[in-house]
Parts: sequence; structure tokens; C-alpha cells
Amino acid sequence: MDTEKINIEIWSDVVCPFCFIGKKKMEQTISKLNAEDKVELIWHSFQLDPDFPKDTSVPSTKHLSEKKGYPVEQIRGMYNQLVNQGKEYGIDFRFDNALSFNTLDAHRLIQWSKTLNKSNELKGAFMLAYFTKGADLSKQQNILNIIEEINLDTAKAKEILNSNEYEQEVEQDIYQARQLGIRGVPYFLINEKEVISGAQNDSVFETILSAALKEIKPAETISQEGICLPNGECK
Repeated sequence: MDTEKINIEIWSDVVCPFCFIGKKKMEQTISKLNAEDKVELIWHSFQLDPDFPKDTSVPSTKHLSEKKGYPVEQIRGMYNQLVNQGKEYGIDFRFDNALSFNTLDAHRLIQWSKTLNKSNELKGAFMLAYFTKGADLSKQQNILNIIEEINLDTAKAKEILNSNEYEQEVEQDIYQARQLGIRGVPYFLINEKEVISGAQNDSVFETILSAALKEIKPAETISQEGICLPNGECK
């Protein structure tokens, strides 16, 4: 482990609203503590719906309604709470425009971007495209447009998309998640010791990160709240 920096490993999926909120919470905390140079974010793959058909998309509200058996209006009511929460962190959730898709290719490209120190940017760009822009990320060209936006090599990205490159890295992350007993995301592992499970209260992020900066183990126990589960439930 790099003793010069705090290693924050994060398991998440790009279609998980609490993962987007959790990302913003962590970034906000790092900025508040002036710890940008003391922290390394390490993104790990986690698929909430690995069996979703590839090369296709469906309105997320409709998909979740069918998956959970809830009326569409009930799903929209759940989303309204997330919309308000997202606004606190500068997120413009537009769930009515979001299109569910199989996230494997997005994860493979994020794995590639880790080798170029651009994973945090690409992760954020995918989340913005999905949650705010309503981009159909089952379409290769739409993914390549995002790659171009953050100044990565679109030719190399296309080559990766047309192969199975980085699939093993995605599978390894998912295997590691199982070994750690991760059932919902986001999941933050700080210096291989402290855990934040879910998009917890801002104070939790600050307490844990402050303690890591001081190399002091915090006393409080962290419960699970603000997580998304593979069954489509976000609570």
C-alpha cells in the first residue's frame, strides 16, 4: 500500500444513483479537508444487473417497474426523493430520460482508463451521460462520444469495445466484491481497513477520512444506508 497516500477503493455501478451521490460526497469531503494530494481513488467494477441484454436499452423507470413489480408512479415517487438529494451535490437527476443498459462495456473502458489516470473523469462522465443527458449507452457511438469528450483515444476505445479486453479485470473486481461480502453499492474501502457502505451522511465521510489522514481509527460503527442492490432496490 502507498504510505504517502490514502487509498480509497470504490465499488460502484454507473447506473446507481447512490453511487453518483457517494462519488460527489467523497469528492466534496476530499476538497473540504484539502486532501486532493493525499488521496488516491481506485475505481472497481460492480454490475447491479449483469444479465441485462447487451446492445439494447429500455427506459429505466419502466425497467425498474417491471423488475420490482411496482407501479410506475410509485417508482417516480422514489426517484423524486433522489432528485432532491442529488441537487444538494450538484447532480441534475433526470430519471424519466435515463435508459437502462448493460454496463459491462462501460466498466471495461473504466478499467482501461485507470491505466491512463483518467478513471475518475470517465466514471463521472458516464454517470452524467446516463443520469442527466439521457444518453443511450447501449450504442457504441454514444460511448465513443464520451471518450472523446474527456480526451481519450477513441480508436483505442473502439478496439477495446470490439474485443473482450479488460473483461477479466471487471470479473476480478466482482469476484473481490463477493469475497468482501459486498451486497450493495457504493462501497468505499479506505486503506484496506475502514468501510463506508452506501452514500452515508456527509459527517461519516469526513470522520473516516479525517481519521485516515491522522492514521487514527475511528470508533463509530458504520451501518448500511443509501445503497443500491442488484434487485434494483435503492434505499
